[in-house]
Amino acid sequence: MLELVVEQGVHATPMSQVAKEASVAVGTIYHYFNNKEQIIEEIYSMICQDFGVVLMANLPEENLKEQYEIMWLNLYNYFIGNPLAFKFMEFVGVPPIITPEIRRKNIPHFVNIKEFFLAGILSKELRDVNLRLMLQITFGNVISAARLKFKGELEMNDKQINDALQMSWDCIKNNDPS
Repeated sequence: MLELVVEQGVHATPMSQVAKEASVAVGTIYHYFNNKEQIIEEIYSMICQDFGVVLMANLPEENLKEQYEIMWLNLYNYFIGNPLAFKFMEFVGVPPIITPEIRRKNIPHFVNIKEFFLAGILSKELRDVNLRLMLQITFGNVISAARLKFKGELEMNDKQINDALQMSWDCIKNNDPS
């Protein structure tokens, strides 16, 4: 379903094609899911759960900047290694296909990430700005870097990745910790 929806779009992907690709009867799919939208929501939830785990993997104990760099690289590498998940979130994991209710349902997957940024703001290592804005700036930067790579506009070699990461850090770090 993920591959078909990314290639064709939600509305251009009939359940009969999903069943054929999965080598199951349409009735089998409807035994587990009420409709196509429920499958889309489940894929969205699975990817959100992956994000929550992947971003926080292998973080060092101390040093907020190093933690941030690892989080940024974790997400970038996840996207590059999972292009279908990236494209799904770009084209499908957005309103109106994913409703605000489904987005709210998946907030628990991101609690550790929000806590990381809030702790950085409270410790004055990160700028004191709206948390939603900070998250959007951070993850928007990662998404932009992945887009450049996928579209072949930039190679995104090690230097370019490090440049993007440093620019992202420069946007959120507190330059006046007094």
